[in-house]
Amino acid sequence: MNRKCYILKFTAITIVLNCILASCSILYAYSIVLATPYDGKVVIRNEKNVVSYLEDIVQNYGDYSLHAYNRKAISYKVKMTSGTTHSFYVINTVDNTYHTLSFSATGKGAVSKGAWAMDTDSDIASYTDYLNGNNRWEVGEIITRNGINTLLTVWNILLKIKNNDTYFFNSKINRNDHHDNCNTALRETLIENK
Repeated sequence: MNRKCYILKFTAITIVLNCILASCSILYAYSIVLATPYDGKVVIRNEKNVVSYLEDIVQNYGDYSLHAYNRKAISYKVKMTSGTTHSFYVINTVDNTYHTLSFSATGKGAVSKGAWAMDTDSDIASYTDYLNGNNRWEVGEIITRNGINTLLTVWNILLKIKNNDTYFFNSKINRNDHHDNCNTALRETLIENK
């Protein structure tokens, strides 16, 4: 069986199983994902800009700080569950500007090429709402004891980009090395200060 057939069958089985076992939130999330036009090629093309920005952070890491967040995935209308949670970083600069950064799928299947994306519409919308006191996306900071080590975390993200990881929708099913989603990619790259 060729790889495309395997991926299509796996995607179909995953959707069917999730439909049988999932909450209404998962079903609603699937309906949004399948009905929304999405061009993952833009994310892939922009990843080289992400790499350039992250390399600048490595060179000048004292000018940046990182914070990690969870929020509702896909839409603020979806109930937040373990299957509909999205994780992302916020990169703050010394001049009080910020960018968001998260690992993203570049296709609509259960498995697709993954890419690190900056300032996606939903990350920016949810974080801006959060800052303005409207937390309909249920944004919450991931608390660390001593903060996030900017240099080591950004270095880990650059290593993940170099590894060309695959995006894997459900982190609970047969997860392998170099298969991540936004949540596992953040957990594996985040390094706390000592």
